[in-house]
Amino acid sequence: MSNWASRRKSIYLGVMVLILSTISFAIFWKFWYQAPSCFDKVKNGDENGVDCGGSCSLICDSSVIKPIVKWDPQLFEVLPGVWSALVYVENANLNVDATYAPYTFTIYDKNNKILEERKGATILPKNKTVGIFEGSIRIKDKTKPRRAVFELSDNIVWKKDNKVGKDITVTHSPLLNLASTPRVKANIKNNSTENIKNIELVIAIFDGSDNVIAASRTFVEDLKQNENTNVIFTWPKSFNLGSKVCQSPSDVALLLDRSGSMASLATKPPEPLFAAKEAANFFVEQLTPKDKVSLVSFAAKAENPIDLNLTNNFNSASQAIKTVNIEQGGVQYTNIFDAIHSAWQELISARAKDKSSKIIILLTDGRANNPKNPKGDTEADDIKYAESKAIKEALNAKKDGIVIYTIGLGDKINESFLKTIASKENNYFFAPSALNLKTIYKNISSNICKEIPARIEINYKIFGSSI
Repeated sequence: MSNWASRRKSIYLGVMVLILSTISFAIFWKFWYQAPSCFDKVKNGDENGVDCGGSCSLICDSSVIKPIVKWDPQLFEVLPGVWSALVYVENANLNVDATYAPYTFTIYDKNNKILEERKGATILPKNKTVGIFEGSIRIKDKTKPRRAVFELSDNIVWKKDNKVGKDITVTHSPLLNLASTPRVKANIKNNSTENIKNIELVIAIFDGSDNVIAASRTFVEDLKQNENTNVIFTWPKSFNLGSKVCQSPSDVALLLDRSGSMASLATKPPEPLFAAKEAANFFVEQLTPKDKVSLVSFAAKAENPIDLNLTNNFNSASQAIKTVNIEQGGVQYTNIFDAIHSAWQELISARAKDKSSKIIILLTDGRANNPKNPKGDTEADDIKYAESKAIKEALNAKKDGIVIYTIGLGDKINESFLKTIASKENNYFFAPSALNLKTIYKNISSNICKEIPARIEINYKIFGSSI
């Protein structure tokens, strides 16, 4: 019985201790413990700051990587007096979203006077770079803005996000209808198992040098799981495609006839030589910084040394073209063989770039009649011999990978011969007069430069979703 009595006393004592402990904990909880509240504007509980950190879903500003503005905001004139602005911002945090990010675009004129200020707010998804776009910015008196400044507020709201991001696929067409009302068609597909609401899509068009030349924005209100939808980005007027960049650079040798016939129309200045030189300079202006150009003028023989070695100093090229003059003294001849030979040797010299296209552009207004046929008795013999020598030299150059264009100016040319010299028949151009030369050089420039198409980039932000 004493053992049972002892155990009973122990049980009673344990019950009393449990009751007292419960009462003590309740009193402590009621009068001393302060539970954290993430929305009372007071730092309490396990919070690291006011209503942030600890068990709160909001993250303190001091615990996150600040947003990174990737470049200065770009301005685009949409219509006279109406502008839009675009900037890219990166949120480098791996599991923290900026759910509220206030910002300001400030637009200045050339005198640093504020023309317009546009305030807004956006979100910055975790581990992502997105475009922030503002459209329909009206500038009073249609003053042209000089620059824009973008600023993010310090009052950004940060929130934990450990969820896997929504799986969205965006595909798009090339830039369409550029000449009048440019547009890009895009398809947005929801690959996730959730319905997605309020998708903002921002498009940026980049030129060959990766400069932004246009931007726009659109929205998709609701995209159900496994659903896709089409959207169209449009602009009300055409815009310039910006810096031209070719798929591969070119080393170009310009061959310019300076025989006496190139002054047959006038002598002060010599015509058609003067117009031909202007057209050649126009061609040089179409070249890109990665291209090189050389110049070989010719009459009875090619200039030796040649007028200009391969260079990307286009001012020097322009000057060299301007200084080409009519061959002086004696009977005038046209030595196309020597011109092709000199250009070919320059294009395979150490000054040429290995990965550049090699181009010869030959302009002449007469028949090849030099070098002379050592066994010939007539002018016809000399022409046949000079043409065969030029054709053979052109063939050797073409075997070396050199592409040849020929331009026949006026009515005293041998078209069949110039077509044979050219790499293919379409590489021959006939110019009835010097007035046609700029257009021809422009066409050749377009053929040489296979321009890199504008790069299109579409990024998106999701402002809300539901299952």
